[in-house]
Amino acid sequence: MKQHLKSVIPLLNLILLLSFTVCSAQSEAPANSTIFFIGDGMGPQIVSVVKLYAERSLGRDLNMVKLANTGATGYMTTHPEDRLVTDSAASGTALATGHTTNNGMVGVTPDGEPVTNLFERAVERGKAVGVVTTTSVTDATPAAFLAHVFSRQMDFDIAQQIIESDASVVLGGGWWFFMPPDKGKRDDGIDLTEVARQRGFEVAFDRDGMMASSGDRILGLFAGDVLPYERVRDEDKVPSLTEMTLKALEILSRDPDGFILVVEGGRIDHAEHENSISDAVTDFLAFDDAIGEGMKYQATDSTVTLVVSADHDCGGPAVTAAGYGYPSRNQVDRIAGDGCRFIRWVSGDHTGTMVPVFARGPGADRFSGIQSNAELHDDLASMLGL
Repeated sequence: MKQHLKSVIPLLNLILLLSFTVCSAQSEAPANSTIFFIGDGMGPQIVSVVKLYAERSLGRDLNMVKLANTGATGYMTTHPEDRLVTDSAASGTALATGHTTNNGMVGVTPDGEPVTNLFERAVERGKAVGVVTTTSVTDATPAAFLAHVFSRQMDFDIAQQIIESDASVVLGGGWWFFMPPDKGKRDDGIDLTEVARQRGFEVAFDRDGMMASSGDRILGLFAGDVLPYERVRDEDKVPSLTEMTLKALEILSRDPDGFILVVEGGRIDHAEHENSISDAVTDFLAFDDAIGEGMKYQATDSTVTLVVSADHDCGGPAVTAAGYGYPSRNQVDRIAGDGCRFIRWVSGDHTGTMVPVFARGPGADRFSGIQSNAELHDDLASMLGL
């Protein structure tokens, strides 16, 4: 009997070794696609406020909370090269390229040298790429994945580079920067929407046009600059962030080599700059709705990793027991019930507070712990085998 066991043990060890090797290989297999949600200005404070509002006033959980409880969670630092507090251009550049840069710079190093971004590397591998935003598509965060300029104020140049890029989906606002003065603000006489059509884009200017599109490339421009806040959005004319996300997934998922989709809830930040808790909460909820659709999509495809984070914090809103703090005006919102009804702000600008990271899918464990925005980019690239 002992002799029999001695002959079996080496075989068992071999089987265990092979099993471990196979499991390790499976766990390290790269994701084929990723949906990267970026809540502009979405620090932990606004997450806390809206979570409380959803529970107390709406009687439901946030999709973001469900994601956090079924995936990996972490934090991300956002400091740029030249300051302690970042803007969207520098942080977006770090997320898109893995390089830290100075505030105001998009897709370039502090000395102005362009650096390859995640979209460009993905296209080289045959993947489709796209961006959806509630700001102008030329704004800092989406621009970081689509362009290389030394100043985020160069909207007209960014628009030109967007048309020249290999993106399959670009949806948001910003037609001013694509069209001449009779319809927009370009003074060079070029109508980039016509150039876009020549390059294979279907071009849409309203919700119906977007919904009716059937091609493999789309440029959707639904406002001159940023889209309206969700609270005042005309649902018949301007698509919601969820509708834009679903259209993007419809198009990008046709690529058998996979895709990268960046979805930005960009006006959360704008509301926080204004210390408008109502618009911050409403736009956050619209962003969370889009995340819910991303989660449904990810649940049907085991090769997709979903990541949710922010470019930076803004405003630092908090639910407090009394109305003291910045600003001096008494800003009361009864979102949390008696005894906890004051929303106070520490600032009307960005802060250096770490932002949350939530992830689910292949390689999601990479996003646990605390990392920088440049490191998060590296994890995204590695997760996708780029």
